[in-house]
Amino acid sequence: MNCSELTAAFRAHFASEPEAVFLAPGRINLLGGHTDYNHGLALPAAIDRHIGVVVRPRSDRRVRVFAADIGAEWTLELGGDAQPTADWQRYLAGGIAVFPAPLPHGLDVLIAGDIPRGSGLSSSAALLVAWMLALRATTGAALSELAICQLCQRVEHEHLGVKCGLLDPIGSLCPSPGAVLRVDFADLTMQSVPAPMTGLSWVVLHTGVHRSLASSGYGQRVAECAEGLARIQGSHPAVQTVRDITAEMLSGDDVPMRRLRHVLAENERVEQASAALQAGRPEALGPLLLAAHDSLRDDYAVSCPELDALVALAAAHPACLGGRMMGGGFGGCTVNLVRTEGAAALMDSVLADYHQRFPHTGRAFAVRLVGGAQAHPVSAENKP
Repeated sequence: MNCSELTAAFRAHFASEPEAVFLAPGRINLLGGHTDYNHGLALPAAIDRHIGVVVRPRSDRRVRVFAADIGAEWTLELGGDAQPTADWQRYLAGGIAVFPAPLPHGLDVLIAGDIPRGSGLSSSAALLVAWMLALRATTGAALSELAICQLCQRVEHEHLGVKCGLLDPIGSLCPSPGAVLRVDFADLTMQSVPAPMTGLSWVVLHTGVHRSLASSGYGQRVAECAEGLARIQGSHPAVQTVRDITAEMLSGDDVPMRRLRHVLAENERVEQASAALQAGRPEALGPLLLAAHDSLRDDYAVSCPELDALVALAAAHPACLGGRMMGGGFGGCTVNLVRTEGAAALMDSVLADYHQRFPHTGRAFAVRLVGGAQAHPVSAENKP
């Protein structure tokens, strides 16, 4: 999905010229699953699948939105009582509600993209990031990238009921091309880590199982980590966040302790992966990915049979160095480090075996690491 396609779609629907395109990528998270809301570490990267928001000012107070991928249109009045009935509408209305500056006028808006929904590639975060960038440009608000990400999180919390962390909007907005982003959620510092991929590719395998964080066990995992933290704070008063916990403080093998054990181990895997990439050894990420999947499956319990099967089928292929489930879990995708020369054969082989075991329509595609979301004004030379 590129700017030319998006502007052409806008012209076809609204019969007018757009002013700007805001293009936000999906993301893969190499390591750091469920660490963001636990003050941990993660390694997200932006990928070459995007959600686009195309806008043109209106002279009235109406925001008229066309969701091109599903052929649906929705209109809200600024200052009115918006009644969204679908999640994509809640994201847009929620974005206007939490944004610190009011829209000065209405907008014609087209949204479209090529990130599979419910896949764990953060299509919702990409939509929110692109929309927030559009609101920032329209209002002239002076907001940093981190402030934009925090507003996206507020929409998820207050309008979608998902108590998520900041990983997904940061992964869509802040990475550099060809690099991963080491994010420390204890202090929200970020470090771009080059990811040399000569002879290697990132392959996404989609279970075909749609996941929804609001209806999954995501909130339960948040609560279980909070329970474990509170218990440890009772005997270790100096502990303020999960980040302060050491392995020696974990007592027993009940659910809260297993959840925290995953977070501590995952933080260590992020550090090991960052060091390997900085040393020019991306192949060293393979075993770390597999260990992360085992931990997410066993200690954090957010996998499912389809995800486990895709990881195992890929790992058995000679081209695969390792893989893991990605995103919140309970469906969606796996991400796999694969030798480029064998990537096509791996995708064909894994999907064939997967379709023999499960009734879902799986998908497979390779992704490139790209830069974060950007605004693209539609200049005169871009117009027909």
